Amino acid sequence: MQTSSSRHNVQTRDQVLVAHAANQIARTSLSQDDFAQALSRELYLSCPEKALAKEVPDFAALTTQNDVAEFVKATGRWLKRVQRWLSGDQEMPSWLEESWVNALEPEFRDHCVNELAGRHGLTGARQMNSDQCANKSFGALIRALGDVIDTGSEVFDDQVMCEQDLRHLPAFAMQCRQVEAKAGELGRKAEQLLASPRPNLKSIA
Repeated sequence: MQTSSSRHNVQTRDQVLVAHAANQIARTSLSQDDFAQALSRELYLSCPEKALAKEVPDFAALTTQNDVAEFVKATGRWLKRVQRWLSGDQEMPSWLEESWVNALEPEFRDHCVNELAGRHGLTGARQMNSDQCANKSFGALIRALGDVIDTGSEVFDDQVMCEQDLRHLPAFAMQCRQVEAKAGELGRKAEQLLASPRPNLKSIA
């Protein structure tokens, strides 16, 4: 996966956000238009008054109006605005950053949150709300461990980590962050169950 990790020390926050959105568009079947509509939806969920004031189209409302022409025009105008942010032609306003992250698909959202947190020496992690989420996080941890093993085998093929491994280190660092975040989620879930008066010991599978 290509992200801005290898250059995060010279990138601005909005460039990191753009890099992950662009990576999602390049690596999935979701288009720029799909992301633009997801961003609009998240903006109306998090800051509807701001979204309305900034003329962000409310596609849910437009759908109920059954006005195809207006829907198409609103889609085109909004897509052009999002494309300008994606291309860097226009600076991303700070008020939409949180919604931008939430508009990403889960895998890309996790990578983005972890990279932003890593810039400050932190690890991004989500709070789990259900047993099913814990089960998914365990699966994600296994996948993250597999990535670390694959990349780590390239880094440590000579038994040391050195300058010759620089091309592998950005991916390796990001994958280690993913393992750290997923393990942290599961650890906190286990601690919550242990600390509860009557721990629910049913399987999380």
